[in-house]
Amino acid sequence: MQPVRTTSGDDTAALERSVAAALHTIAAVQAERSAPPVRSARLRLATVYGVTRLQKRREREAAQA
Repeated sequence: MQPVRTTSGDDTAALERSVAAALHTIAAVQAERSAPPVRSARLRLATVYGVTRLQKRREREAAQA
């Protein structure tokens, strides 16, 4: 069995700062994604991607028929 590692106050503080930084980055990305220009661009890309997949599937089905 491995010994249990205890953390010092400095280690705990560093971990808390790291978690806080990660949460801050996640919040910033979510805010950016929901911004109107980014959101509309993402929706447009999703639409183009969906249409492209549909076209390719129809081409495959037509080739099989």
